[in-house]
Amino acid sequence: MFNEIPIVDLDELGLHYLGKPWESTVDRVAKELHSAFSTVGFVYLKNHGIEQQKVDNVFRASRSFFQLPDAIKDGYRCGQPDNESDGYTGKDQEILDDSSLHEIRESYDIASPDGVYPDKHAPEFRKTIKELAPELRELTIRLLKCMALALEEDFFSSRHQYMFHGADKNRTIFRSLYYPTLADTDIQPGVVRCGAHSDYGAITLLLQDDMGGLEVFSRGEWIPATPIRGTILINLGDLMQFWTSDRYVATVHRVLVPEEEIRRRSPRQSIAFFVHADNGVMISPLDGSNKHSPVEALAYLKSRISATYK
Repeated sequence: MFNEIPIVDLDELGLHYLGKPWESTVDRVAKELHSAFSTVGFVYLKNHGIEQQKVDNVFRASRSFFQLPDAIKDGYRCGQPDNESDGYTGKDQEILDDSSLHEIRESYDIASPDGVYPDKHAPEFRKTIKELAPELRELTIRLLKCMALALEEDFFSSRHQYMFHGADKNRTIFRSLYYPTLADTDIQPGVVRCGAHSDYGAITLLLQDDMGGLEVFSRGEWIPATPIRGTILINLGDLMQFWTSDRYVATVHRVLVPEEEIRRRSPRQSIAFFVHADNGVMISPLDGSNKHSPVEALAYLKSRISATYK
């Protein structure tokens, strides 16, 4: 298919490779990422070096939290005055598409290894995230360097120095997502798992389970981002589109309610590593054009959050 999501083999750029990667590998990956981000806006990564077991461990530990009674989960709500970035978001609390009647989704956000974790009620949650999140951060650094090479700009990694080091420096978020079973839910028009939206930051690393439902809007049509076990799905956010003067586009995507009844009887899970530039970084087109007005990274994020959280 012409309009499909490509797969990029990181090979020596994966975390499993301890030596210095061949220059030819770096050039190839940079060109393949550039091609994907200039067209469909999404790409699968294989041979990234992150063990599937670490991903499965986060799914298991976070599922134990999401299956707790609402009264307990509500005690960890995100967005409190003393805890703006970390914590739990319940169904319909975040509406990403104004046309959605309901968005059946729960999540838990963490901004640093020392963030707010539900240790009392999900003791493995902290341990599993602290094992996986640093590897996602390191992989992100390698991707940003490849992207900078493709754009002939040695720029991005220096603007993301404090990823997952705390919301006071950088609002990169490790988000565990849970889409509860819809077996007893009245499915009607306007009910989705996640409404159509673009991400807010620079790039997003997404790890899916095998349930499916994610769709990407590319060249005028919705195409499925079918889960491929062992891969990480990468897409761009608004800030990267601003930086690149629309050479790269923050592709709109959504998660629909699967039609098959058997899938409605099972929850869906995913992990998103939302990468943001450091607080205070000004985002303006690298080519000097006026396609987008300069915006401060944290201010832009807060404006998008205030428009979607109910």
